[in-house]
Amino acid sequence: MSLSGRALKRKKKIAEWVVRIEALHKKYPRLEEISRLFAQMSLEIALMGMGKGKMGMSHEELLKGQETLQAEKSALMKQYNLPNNMYNVWWDCEKCQDTGFIGIGEKCSCLLQEEIQTRLKCSGLGPEQKQQTFNTFSLDWYEDKERYRLILQQSINFAEEICERKKAENLFVCGPIGIGKTHLCSAIANYVLKAGVNVVYLKSGKILEMLREYKFNLDKFEKSFHNELKSLFRVDLLIIDDLGTEVATDFVREQLFYLFDERINYQLPWVISTNLMPNEIGKTYEDRLSDRIMGTSKILKFTGQSIRQLKAISMKSSK
Repeated sequence: MSLSGRALKRKKKIAEWVVRIEALHKKYPRLEEISRLFAQMSLEIALMGMGKGKMGMSHEELLKGQETLQAEKSALMKQYNLPNNMYNVWWDCEKCQDTGFIGIGEKCSCLLQEEIQTRLKCSGLGPEQKQQTFNTFSLDWYEDKERYRLILQQSINFAEEICERKKAENLFVCGPIGIGKTHLCSAIANYVLKAGVNVVYLKSGKILEMLREYKFNLDKFEKSFHNELKSLFRVDLLIIDDLGTEVATDFVREQLFYLFDERINYQLPWVISTNLMPNEIGKTYEDRLSDRIMGTSKILKFTGQSIRQLKAISMKSSK
């Protein structure tokens, strides 16, 4: 929610509070009288501090009067079975009173959580992917556990470098389908999103569809879609899934080259997930594009049998 949205929300909460107190005092007139008398005494105390008191009561008498009124008010609220916070504005977050800040420039936990949810929503991660983390990346399905433990650690190191805004070597995650590449990429995305890093996670086909739509339908392009496309080039971390499944036409090569070249120029990292092996990148794409990809990336190579198939076999055998 934007700051203006939060301001409107606060106004609504205050308006609801006014209506609630008016209805309360209409139903219980004595509570209204107590509130009015308490306010008058508070004003008198303030005026006495400036030498302008009008009620003829001492400071001690005023405080005692307020104490008596407060005791009566508490007794009535208990008698009427009213909540203790009846006279408070019912904020969604009491800590910051829905402003989003608890100090000068210090964000409240509610705003931080809201920002995480917004980044998740804009990231392109699916519901299942949002649950895929480094902690849920199991090594049990791999024979060479030490090798995959190293791959996992390299991915964590990469994510931490991104979170610390350090220059990180791009990742080229390759291997057959169903062997954990997507889970690892999702884990990277979830890790950095929680640290305040913006991520876009898209399949290569979707990216090229966006680029094609922009190039050939520029006159019909909506501003919101233009901003979405722009994020591919400037987002903190770009994760491209299934690179190589698209038909490698001249248009595809040209657009991918432009995308990677721009991100290199701005020193913005990416992660590529693909079924292609490193030697197949050069065969699929022209030299200048494969050089941009492979010359700037650390290779994380997956091998072995599909984990999906292993899980399916395990489920059948357990029945």
